[in-house]
Amino acid sequence: MRVLYCLDGTNVAEVTQARAMLSAGEPQTLGILYVIDSGPREEGRVRERFFRRPDPPPSREQEILQTERASAKDILEEGLRHLPDAEPLERQGRPEREIVNGAAEWHADLLVICPRSQYGGKPGLGPKSVGHVARFVLDHAPCPVLLVRPRTQEQFPIAR
Repeated sequence: MRVLYCLDGTNVAEVTQARAMLSAGEPQTLGILYVIDSGPREEGRVRERFFRRPDPPPSREQEILQTERASAKDILEEGLRHLPDAEPLERQGRPEREIVNGAAEWHADLLVICPRSQYGGKPGLGPKSVGHVARFVLDHAPCPVLLVRPRTQEQFPIAR
């Protein structure tokens, strides 16, 4: 089974736990994927283009790209510390599309993704708990998708 784990820089613990739960079965070929999101710079913002130049100066654009590549390298290295036998994959583009296309090109049998990046606060439940990237992947993936949520007890029991 080929299992592709999607990293966002905040979900290594959840991904590692999912792998431990899945590893009891057949042998797995593992991949870890991180996507450098180039969308906001590529698409531009409709109103902002009238207020200032549409693109940052070339030197600033290069700085941004170098920083994003360094961050991607750090995130993939962290993933490899937890999943040392995984194949690291790095892509650039819109994360939702690159995850789906990457899973298809890598011939994934299962795609593991978290519902949204958690920076600090409590994991949310309810209709806004699944971000647009995870929702797109759930709707368009070429294989089954395992959505891994962080464990939480604070929001239970749910009011009836």
